[in-house]
Amino acid sequence: MIFGRTDKASPVDAGVIVLHGREISYRIVRSARRKTIALQIDERGLQVRVPAKTGQKRIESVLRDRADWIARVLDKWADRSKPKVRQFETGELFPYLGQSLRLDVIAHPTRARSRVDLEPERIRIEIDRHLDGEMKIGTIRKALERWYRRQAETVFPDRVLHYAGQLNRPVSKVVIRDQKRRWGSCDSKGVIRLNWRLIGADPALIDYVCAHEAAHLVVQDHSPRYWAVVEQLMPDWKARRKRLNETAPDFVPF
Repeated sequence: MIFGRTDKASPVDAGVIVLHGREISYRIVRSARRKTIALQIDERGLQVRVPAKTGQKRIESVLRDRADWIARVLDKWADRSKPKVRQFETGELFPYLGQSLRLDVIAHPTRARSRVDLEPERIRIEIDRHLDGEMKIGTIRKALERWYRRQAETVFPDRVLHYAGQLNRPVSKVVIRDQKRRWGSCDSKGVIRLNWRLIGADPALIDYVCAHEAAHLVVQDHSPRYWAVVEQLMPDWKARRKRLNETAPDFVPF
């Protein structure tokens, strides 16, 4: 997953190049503010961030120069495990704030509406005893998602305000969203949006995302000046970002 600004979109093109006999697709993101070419690889593949008027030959030259690195990192991403396929059954482990909690599904004799409670070392969910099959799985999944969202709504705003306060910048609103590819974003009006799935992560990683978005209240892009603000808030941000990317398959609930 990635971070992003939501107020200004850069032009995006696509391309394909053959490196060491391997056909590799990539995305080109152009920006009038950028002065150099940068390569980035994540779960979406290879992204090439370039100054607005960069020619195709220059882009391909850089890609060939970095062919070994590109192949190595793409292979590393391909080898990463994907988030677990959930069965939503008793005994299954679910992440919450860096812990692994046992799911207990209770068929309640009278309860029609599902209820989720956090208990020591477990998440207890009571459901209608008449549910079975796909209806039962769907009910448990929806109930758990509602519960995770409520926890995120409790935890995330305070952490965002903590880092925004260090920068003496106001936050218009913190919104919890269902986002598949982003941990968070911050728009020009000071609205910060965060992915509810992050609630499964260790609090140190949640803090990194909150600090990352709070820093956008000062600098909207990802320029060196922006990263200097992040460094001010969190000197070990690089180590946290690395751990965030490496452990996401383990802490994303579903």
